[in-house]
Amino acid sequence: VQQVGNGSATLSWTAPTTRTDGSPLTNLAGYRLRYGNSSGNYPNTITIPNPGVTTYLVENLARGTYYFVIAAYDSTGLESSDTSPLSTTIH
Repeated sequence: VQQVGNGSATLSWTAPTTRTDGSPLTNLAGYRLRYGNSSGNYPNTITIPNPGVTTYLVENLARGTYYFVIAAYDSTGLESSDTSPLSTTIH
């Protein structure tokens, strides 16, 4: 997570190529980005329905600390576990 200005944070990630069992991920459909003001509580969700997008700008963030996680999903709707949380503080 990189803070790019007051009220915004840019997140970037690497697209997964395999499933947790090691088999190839051939039908990646997109990502679900979740965030909130406390680790483990992510009431805000942004769905990114494009597997080619690996950077996203979250805007209009009020002052405070934010925690972000992301999960990938495939064309059947199967979703990965969330990543470990990353945080940034908006001043």
